Amino acid sequence: MVSGSRIVGGKFYETNKYPFIVGIATVDFPGHTPFCGGSIITPNHVITAAHCTDEVIKDRIKIAVLLGTHDRSKTSPGDVIIDVAGIQQHAGYVSQIYLNDISILTLASSINFNKIIGPICLPDPGLDVTGQTVRVLGWGAEIFEGPMTMLPKELDTTAVNINECSTVWDGSLSTSNPTQLCTLSWEESACQGDSGGPVVWLDPQTNRYTLVGLVSFGRDCTDEKPDVHTRVAAYIQWILLQITGYYQAFRYVHQGLGRNTNYIFQPNEMFCRN
Repeated sequence: MVSGSRIVGGKFYETNKYPFIVGIATVDFPGHTPFCGGSIITPNHVITAAHCTDEVIKDRIKIAVLLGTHDRSKTSPGDVIIDVAGIQQHAGYVSQIYLNDISILTLASSINFNKIIGPICLPDPGLDVTGQTVRVLGWGAEIFEGPMTMLPKELDTTAVNINECSTVWDGSLSTSNPTQLCTLSWEESACQGDSGGPVVWLDPQTNRYTLVGLVSFGRDCTDEKPDVHTRVAAYIQWILLQITGYYQAFRYVHQGLGRNTNYIFQPNEMFCRN
């Protein structure tokens, strides 16, 4: 059985280690109920998975983002909650196969960045981390269909070859122009509640975390098959088109695949800092 994403294994990490991670929660009376994860990419935007927003849009559910949160069992002085004012879900999202599983949340008010709340770096469009160690973060369950954890966990895992991954998933993944990223670890995986949350890679040149994936789906919180994530590098142009109403971008020429490809790109230095 495929479960929409779904950390089994991994380890709990220290408070405020990753300032870019957020919880996404329904607005209930008298509080909030987290159900997915996300990452801050600008002072006005959070990125997550489309399967986290699909029902929210259809049922007109009010949601908010939880910033600076670590231990969900109690409040702390650094906690910030901001309502979501709008959702830009990818128009090509296909729920049956988790294709184009990506959404941008526009916040009702701007985030005030500080030592414990700040944005993640976006990757260059051509970034390929196959064979590299990447890290999955989230408050997801530790067993299939179990409750989300109160403290977040980190899981170091390996990005595996997309062609081999697609074969394991019966050819359901695109390999000619990959929009998905697969990871696999022995007896470890993402789990329910990690959906939409960050899969990050520590860039050795900048020593900054870069958002390479959004947790998408896997096989019942096990290592029976690789976990599959939305490959952020494949959506840079789409992401920037969603936020250009808020920020003035500049055009640059990306040298890749033997030809010049024009993109509208917002430099990471204006946003991310880890």
